[in-house]
Amino acid sequence: MACFTALANAVQLDVSPGAEALYFKALPLLDEIDDLNNELFKLQHQLPDKEKIPEGTTAALKDKIRSLLAEATPLLRRSSDEENPAAQYRLAWLAIGFAPREQAVGQVCSLLKSSLKKGFAPAGLQMISYCFDDVKTVEFRTLIDALPEPTSPYSKYYPQPVLMPRCDRAHASKEEKVIGSLNEQAIRADLYMSLSTQMSRQNLKQEQMRYLQKSAEYGCTRAIEQLKLKAGIQVLPRAALAKAEFQV
Repeated sequence: MACFTALANAVQLDVSPGAEALYFKALPLLDEIDDLNNELFKLQHQLPDKEKIPEGTTAALKDKIRSLLAEATPLLRRSSDEENPAAQYRLAWLAIGFAPREQAVGQVCSLLKSSLKKGFAPAGLQMISYCFDDVKTVEFRTLIDALPEPTSPYSKYYPQPVLMPRCDRAHASKEEKVIGSLNEQAIRADLYMSLSTQMSRQNLKQEQMRYLQKSAEYGCTRAIEQLKLKAGIQVLPRAALAKAEFQV
């Protein structure tokens, strides 16, 4: 317990003005990259099965993405080097999307873990999808449990991109964006939902239920639906809980 408390107290929250400025200079470029990626996904989904997007269309989009990457990546690297957790997350996000896995995996997981240690929740969510050895450890769960409650001081860095959000079933539709842009509460809901699924695969039933409950508290519709099927457990998302407390 003492170790757990010490880790929670050790979460670093300060970001230097220089690192912050570099990140926000890169941000419009990063958002445009995500938009272009969504456009590529959308074009592919609109085609009949096994039919490919015309080469000229994909080439133009990919050339634009490469140009934006060349401008955004150095800014992110400098911000990341100054320990900005949002920059570390977005740098890892770009490596996942555009670098070969065998080249990127070591760098990606190092960046995400550093970001998560500073209390940046999106990094934990991305680790579940990418850093398979890390997420099996007690250390990883301890870092998740050390995230500031109910939210962190990083509100200015949201929304953040997430690939195929898990909590809102509407995103499963082909017409929806593959890359979602989520606020911190939605990311925390997805994070706990994903971790609950991981605990189920490891047959850690108590931990599975604990994270499922937390996901529901953050408003995850899938978690709420699952809890309703398990022994009649009653759960309210945080917004409803806050409203009920106010009325009392």
